[in-house]
Amino acid sequence: MRLTGKCAIITGGGNGIGAGCARRLAAEGAQVFIADIDDAGGAALAAELGKSARYVRTDVSQRAAVEALMTAALENGGSVDVLVNNAAFVHKAGVVENFLEYSDEAWQRTLGVNLSGLFYCSQAAARLMAQRGTGGSIINISSGGATRAHRHMFGYDTSKGGIEAATRSMALDLAPVNIRVNCVVPGSTRVDHGTSVGDSPVAPGDVIPLSRQGSPADIAAAVAFLASDDAAYITGTRIVVDGGMDAQLRSPAVDFSYDFSAWT
Repeated sequence: MRLTGKCAIITGGGNGIGAGCARRLAAEGAQVFIADIDDAGGAALAAELGKSARYVRTDVSQRAAVEALMTAALENGGSVDVLVNNAAFVHKAGVVENFLEYSDEAWQRTLGVNLSGLFYCSQAAARLMAQRGTGGSIINISSGGATRAHRHMFGYDTSKGGIEAATRSMALDLAPVNIRVNCVVPGSTRVDHGTSVGDSPVAPGDVIPLSRQGSPADIAAAVAFLASDDAAYITGTRIVVDGGMDAQLRSPAVDFSYDFSAWT
């Protein structure tokens, strides 16, 4: 119960890693605000968590929607103590684009959610934390793609690299007002919609040293630590939660081929 009396906002909190974070922070005593555009998932999770949670429909790429989210948190939670920037756009379902054919639409949507959304949410939350004078914790969800590229995921990897750079910059700017900013870097994580490793014929044991995919609960444990006073002297850093993948050369067996004949 390290977060008793705290109010936490989790973007993209309706499913997957975000839902895992919502469950863990609520279990630690926080009042949780689930921000998402998945009405069904967000509402169902809020109902599951009961009085500990509230769902607020929020498109983080729109500043007005973010401001409304912050207002709801203040009116119903009394403060904003923790922000988890988890909302992310990867690509349209079933659409894989090599850099040669990467579309303007995908680029704008990816940057709008992954970077503009992080900026809008972080700035709005940090202003409230600074005004209150008691500090706070901002936790950004990154990806191995920030430092190790995925094939055919140009926009996503670019945005995740930006998130890690933003984490460092925000940490320095906000340290004087005791707002800590860190990021968690998930590895291959089994969520409802699957992952490239999970949906490939390659067994997790072939590419993950701990021989299993992570779960949302694994990621949420690191988030809960960074949100708590146990991490009071930690800011501007990244915690990798990936079963050891970052420590090894990744097997090329998990990559898929691309037909370059249209371009050569």
